[in-house]
Amino acid sequence: MKMKKALALALSATMTMGVAMPVMAADSQAVTAPIYSFEVLNVVVPTTYEVAFNPEGLAVETGGSTPSTDQILSRNYGMINKGNKDQVMTVALKVEDQNTGDNQVTFVNSADEVTNAADNEYKIYLKAVPADSTEVQVGATPAPADKDTAATDLNNVTMTKAADSAAVSLKSGDNKLAFKLTKAKYDPKTGDELTLGTGTTNDVSSNFEISALADGGAGITAFTFDGAMNNKANWSKLTSGIKITATYSNAIAPSSVTTVAGTGAMIKTGPEVTVSATGLVTISGLTADANFVGLKIQNPNGTFDADADQVTWDRTGYVEATGGTITCQLGTGWVSSLTGKSGKAIVTLTNNQTIEAAISIPASNP
Repeated sequence: MKMKKALALALSATMTMGVAMPVMAADSQAVTAPIYSFEVLNVVVPTTYEVAFNPEGLAVETGGSTPSTDQILSRNYGMINKGNKDQVMTVALKVEDQNTGDNQVTFVNSADEVTNAADNEYKIYLKAVPADSTEVQVGATPAPADKDTAATDLNNVTMTKAADSAAVSLKSGDNKLAFKLTKAKYDPKTGDELTLGTGTTNDVSSNFEISALADGGAGITAFTFDGAMNNKANWSKLTSGIKITATYSNAIAPSSVTTVAGTGAMIKTGPEVTVSATGLVTISGLTADANFVGLKIQNPNGTFDADADQVTWDRTGYVEATGGTITCQLGTGWVSSLTGKSGKAIVTLTNNQTIEAAISIPASNP
């Protein structure tokens, strides 16, 4: 009996401990959590270009140990990514012959066309040559670039040319090169480090600063001009030069972008279509894989083949096998139907893709 009583007491104690105890309800807690991030798209480009054409191979001082006799004389032009994102750097190069009358320059697609030119043909093979994978350096005593490298340091950098297969032949008119530059390194600012719970904004750029460029020269690249000229022509008859206009633009690099083999940063550029305020349609960047098929013009009446009304085609910067640039000047009928109205140029390519550009011809256009 004593045993049974003790067991009953033990069971009773166990049951008492298993009973749920009431809990006081706490105040609810909520937090709006910031998404820490920032974007700095900072690129540094040259401030000047120095280029000359030297068809007769004259000895020209260029700052090296010996004068140069190259037919295309050019400095090497660098560019740097000081931003915190990988960026695509696009260089638009507009090439214009300033000569008029009977003696004008023709830009060709290969050195062979120069070699085979007639005596009276002012032919130039002008190409942009990118740097190879060797690190581009700056300064009179070449050294790696750093976060403090200035734009003026990029006017004449030290680079190794990539193989000729990577060079881009430049035509009269609009041309384009593009490069992928790796992001720079950013570290917290001393005394202003980002601390959890002290800030509620997403943009934390004020808490960080650049500390270094990308390792191994991945944040800098360069290109130069090269080529050949017909030395059989009498170039002294030309009284004006060649105008080269460089325009830079940049954007965050897509993850799918890859560099051209044998170069440090160059990437392939796709076709592009633009339309001027006077109705000049320029289709540039055509390649063997993404070549021209046709052009349609959309006006308020519908979408029609460009040749449905008067147009003037110019294919002097285009080779059917390899691409290049085509222009199409819309005639008075097209311009009249589009003046002050919305329109569109639609280009079909051989890879079954289309590219488009808006047409905006102001009412004041003559």
